[in-house]
Amino acid sequence: MKTTIRVAAIETASYNSSSWFPPPPPPQLLTERQLCEWLNVSKRHLFCWRMAGLIPYIKIGRAVRFRAADVERVLSTLTIDTKN
Repeated sequence: MKTTIRVAAIETASYNSSSWFPPPPPPQLLTERQLCEWLNVSKRHLFCWRMAGLIPYIKIGRAVRFRAADVERVLSTLTIDTKN
């Protein structure tokens, strides 16, 4: 009897809540080390690109984080000159 009531209560709560649509996933934040490994560059290169405004970043306290979607967007807009 108790389990039946509990199951009914859970089902009723799930119908009444806004859990029909799951919340969007949080943006994936990369650390400097993860982004350096992904781009295969040194931490110094990443710092220079960040200071030049080439790569968007977020400061959380003293920590620097990068949104993967923002970095992919920037990388897709870059043109590479291969004539040299």
